[in-house]
Amino acid sequence: MKSMRGRIPSVILGAALAALPARGFAASTGTVAMAELSLPQMLRMAEDASPDLKAALDRERAAADNIRIFQSFYYPTFDVEAIESFGFPGSSRDLGISGLMGSPYRSGPAAGVSADLELYDPARGFAVETARRELDAVRARTLIVTYQVDQLALEIYLDASRFRGLSDSYRAIAAESGRVEKEVNHFVATGQRSVVERLLVHDQTADADMTSASFDARYRVALQRLAVVTASTATALSCPSPDSVSTADLGLRQNGYQSPLLLEAAAQAAVARSAVSQASAANYPRLLATASVGDMDTARLVSKRDYSGGFGVQLPLFEGYRIQSTVEQARALASARDQDQLAVRMDVDQLNAHYDESIEAARVQLQYLDSEETLAQRAFHLAKQRYYSFQGTLVDVREALRNVERIEDEQINVQTDLLLAQGSKALLNGARLSR
Repeated sequence: MKSMRGRIPSVILGAALAALPARGFAASTGTVAMAELSLPQMLRMAEDASPDLKAALDRERAAADNIRIFQSFYYPTFDVEAIESFGFPGSSRDLGISGLMGSPYRSGPAAGVSADLELYDPARGFAVETARRELDAVRARTLIVTYQVDQLALEIYLDASRFRGLSDSYRAIAAESGRVEKEVNHFVATGQRSVVERLLVHDQTADADMTSASFDARYRVALQRLAVVTASTATALSCPSPDSVSTADLGLRQNGYQSPLLLEAAAQAAVARSAVSQASAANYPRLLATASVGDMDTARLVSKRDYSGGFGVQLPLFEGYRIQSTVEQARALASARDQDQLAVRMDVDQLNAHYDESIEAARVQLQYLDSEETLAQRAFHLAKQRYYSFQGTLVDVREALRNVERIEDEQINVQTDLLLAQGSKALLNGARLSR
């Protein structure tokens, strides 16, 4: 609230008081010693402290590693193998030894190196592409987590700011009422006014003090909530009053970004479409190659060689409709993801419309409240002037002060609602913190 000149109790200054321009009451007693943190600072602290966001970043790294896992199938595999068997020849294949070391013609111990390579497998390429799409979806999910963390911090920050502003406002109202009470006490002491008026104005002062203390307590609790999400302490935090915060102070860059909700929905749809291609590729043939080099003790029935190799083709003919069912399942899931994407678009549009409604309504209210405040301040000063010059009643003064109180209460609440709607809409549509 704005400052006001100190009043000199005198009938002579009545006209001067009435002529003063409308201005809000000073709230110097509500200042906080510690530095006030801006919203961008609070959001950065919340992001740095969020375990959900840290877990999301870990999931990003895991998804990136998944791509490298599928890409590894483009390369040959090499294994060092050794075997010794006894009893009936050629009955040790369950050991998984390949190449000439696993040959049924081997006799005695054998050792060597085997290599395998898939020369052609369409499903492998689609698997890599699906993994890339999944990484995009995980990254989009990280943006959603960031949005959720920022939205929660924004709401708590503005709650604290609202309570801070209301506490300061009612504290200033109490101070102004106290000044009126002091003048009334003087009139009562000289027998010029009734003792009832002293009791009534004292009750108004006490009520404003009580309301200020109540909002101050809520402000302290809001700071404790903010301390939780920022991994800080409430004593190290302080929020400004809403009337000192503008849209620019939100510190959110909006141009060139898209809602994280839409990004994730689109990424999930892309994953599902890639999964359809991956499932369909199982119908295509696979071309494989294998080779080995090593040595064995002796060979049975054939000449002993120290190398082996070969090429092979696999083509699925019938697998009990497994591949067909897998493809149909993937197509159904892809269709569902497309519908989910449309549903998310509708939800985002609805939220944007809701925020636009709140923003426009708040702007209109603030315009009217600014005019009302000017008139209310003049009415209060005039009521005081008339009362001090014995031309008016205390009822006029009390009602005028209540009117100022009501308007300033509404201004703080509407300004806070405006900031919340503007900040929430910006975050919904992918706004990022200015770094």
